Amino acid sequence: MNTNEPGKHDEALHGLLKEWRTDAPLPARFQESVWRRIERAQTPATPPFWEVVTGWIGTMLPRPALAAAYVAILLTVGVTTGWTQARQETARVKGELGDRYIRVLDPYQASATMIR
Repeated sequence: MNTNEPGKHDEALHGLLKEWRTDAPLPARFQESVWRRIERAQTPATPPFWEVVTGWIGTMLPRPALAAAYVAILLTVGVTTGWTQARQETARVKGELGDRYIRVLDPYQASATMIR
């Protein structure tokens, strides 16, 4: 249902556009700003880091073997990190409890860590 018939109104519009004139001056640096906007529109903007990561994950994880490998690697890194931190905390608490025990037995004896 196209109500605009091509050709009928084109000639009238073409004639009006030929007669149309404007005396308004262009703003300062108009052409320069137009070219700047064109350049900005043509240069692709770099997507944010998270969009790149989620896009990469979205393309890689549908592969079952690769997904299983990622999960295994992440679990290994998580368990190793947790074990290391727990080991350090345990060593710190053991030393602190040892110092407290010595002070309970002999309050006047300074431990090796208190002298340093």
